[in-house]
Amino acid sequence: ANGMMASSLLGLVRSGVLDAGSGIGRSLAAAAATSLSHGGARRTLSSAAADSDKPGVLEWRSYKIAYEGMPEYLKLTEDAAPLRKRLHPSWKSFFTCDTGGCLNTVHHFYHYEDMVHRKAVRDIAAVDPEWKDYRKAIAPHIRDQESVIYKPAVACMEAAGCGPIQHFSPEPEKEVMYELRKYQLHPGYNSVPGLLDSFAKGLPHKVAADSNSKLVFFGYIDVGMLNTVVELWRYPSLAASIEAREAARRVPEWRKCIADVTPTVQHFRTQALFPSTFSPLR
Repeated sequence: ANGMMASSLLGLVRSGVLDAGSGIGRSLAAAAATSLSHGGARRTLSSAAADSDKPGVLEWRSYKIAYEGMPEYLKLTEDAAPLRKRLHPSWKSFFTCDTGGCLNTVHHFYHYEDMVHRKAVRDIAAVDPEWKDYRKAIAPHIRDQESVIYKPAVACMEAAGCGPIQHFSPEPEKEVMYELRKYQLHPGYNSVPGLLDSFAKGLPHKVAADSNSKLVFFGYIDVGMLNTVVELWRYPSLAASIEAREAARRVPEWRKCIADVTPTVQHFRTQALFPSTFSPLR
């Protein structure tokens, strides 16, 4: 456990949450490095840095906003975007829903090395005076908050030619949209592994059918509504996402994949999400 905390502290210093040149930054880095060298672990700073290439976990947060408060909420959140990025270096997105779900909802997600790393980042943000002021300002506009933790389905992401989510950083596009596809499966230990196995075989054929398809993330809920699997795709436009879906339906291997997983799926939803002007992913 001490090794995990040390890795997370090093991650905070590396990512800029803690100033490496400050007294506390130097002290924490030194203490973490010492901790990592004890107990036979013998881990170096460079090996700890390599943790950023590991799958880690993804936290997806969805907030329902009062209809009349949405403009003010978005303005406050845009103004606080640099602060959010400083306190949460792993912040990846800020989306609003265009169709397919609750319209007065914003979605933002974050990548962490592990749950210890998540707690360390959030604990620091919780005591930041500016962050406290921001949270106090947006509180009257929020009607509901939800947070879930996803684990990446590495085999599926690799099958689609997708790298780790923490390294996904495309050039911004004016009309770009993100499609969130969510599958709720029947209870049981084999439901999620079975779907992941089928998709790992079918995804290469789906991607080959349409060059506009770009998988961003594929994973399953580890904390939240279990037996839930999600895909997040990036397209140049909403129209392009529909064209990609139609192209995939003409691919025999993809049709077989969907036929194989359908008996395990209770229901399936897709949402069209658009990035805000201050979203890291645009």
